[in-house]
Amino acid sequence: MDPEDPRLKQRPIWGLLILALPVVGVAVTFVLYAGMLWLGLSGRGASGDPIVLAFDACPEARPLLAARLQDMGLTDAAFEAQGDGVMITLTPTGDAEVDAQLPETLAMPGALQIRGGDLLLGTNADLIDATVRLDLMMTPSVLLRLKPPAAERLKDHVRSDPGGQLRFLVDGVQIGTQSNRNSVAVGELEIASLDHPGDRALMRAVAAWSVVLDHGPLPCAVQPR
Repeated sequence: MDPEDPRLKQRPIWGLLILALPVVGVAVTFVLYAGMLWLGLSGRGASGDPIVLAFDACPEARPLLAARLQDMGLTDAAFEAQGDGVMITLTPTGDAEVDAQLPETLAMPGALQIRGGDLLLGTNADLIDATVRLDLMMTPSVLLRLKPPAAERLKDHVRSDPGGQLRFLVDGVQIGTQSNRNSVAVGELEIASLDHPGDRALMRAVAAWSVVLDHGPLPCAVQPR
């Protein structure tokens, strides 16, 4: 080949930079998404004057209530037995709407049902854990990780009924569905079809469900006083 062939001449630096821009852009985008995900999941520290919550509850419910508060980042909660119930003193989250919903969230039984038609395919006993997942559009959903026997049971059912759907119920109320045609990782279920207007309402609902499903169901009725 002719050594003077222009194709052999070195490309200018600015040309190489232009070629590298898409790669750099993708890397920066993923870093930014990772940062937003970390901020969303880590939340912010509790702040403000202590508040007191009182519940009618059996002693067996207290460890689950404490675990739910830990998941919410309220690590300083102090429990005191009070007759047939418990009094909890804690530092609020700093979000007035979240603080107002704390008694309701803590008192949710958190009983999960995964149904395919009339079949009960899974309950809390089949969960490894429940957490929040954010997609690339930062839309939240509840991610359920299942124990292997339940994962196989769900996989067999979905394959046997490709035109059907899974229904997710918490305390008897349907909170979402998932088409059996959706491609999902074995052992994971994502509750994404949620009917809550507004991003904040959706995030609060997803956060509450993930907490109560990760630490539930409660062994007895818990009633705010």
